[in-house]
Amino acid sequence: MKNALYTSLIALCFLSFVRLPAQEMTETPNVPIDPDSRMIMYREVIQEKGDPGYLYNKAMEWFNYYYTNPTSVFNIQDKVNGKLAGTGRMNIYITDDNGTRLNAGLVVYTIRLEFKDNRYRYTLTDFNLKGASRFPLEKWLNKEDPAYNPLWNNYLFQVDTTMQRLSTTLIEKMKPVEEKTDEW
Repeated sequence: MKNALYTSLIALCFLSFVRLPAQEMTETPNVPIDPDSRMIMYREVIQEKGDPGYLYNKAMEWFNYYYTNPTSVFNIQDKVNGKLAGTGRMNIYITDDNGTRLNAGLVVYTIRLEFKDNRYRYTLTDFNLKGASRFPLEKWLNKEDPAYNPLWNNYLFQVDTTMQRLSTTLIEKMKPVEEKTDEW
């Protein structure tokens, strides 16, 4: 067990610092940064008809749609106070020169949903590369860091793309379902 853990850590360190020409991006993706905390944060308030209980139930439907195992995500399920929160996970990848997609690590993040009459707010924050210790993704934004690796831009692009897809599917699934009448 210890050997497998050490091997995984060594492989992750290697993949984090190896430079693959096909993967290098020169521009840092435009991820949203909270001005107060200086952390990556996706947040939006969405106007949607419904009371907090209805919106909570719609969000639960979305969690079941979006996450393979939604019960492993939840930390807070509070319908009375209109709150859902949990820890999401996503893999990041690199592609070698042969076109083989390799796992480059696991990013964990916090997802929070809060519900009020006719609106809800989602917040995605606390992005970290999972490892033996916390590695905040905000470090990937610092091109002045001596350990800077151009692959970090690609990883940030993957995170940004995934978070935008997550928010888009959430907004779509939270809309009321139009009932079709059978006119024959």
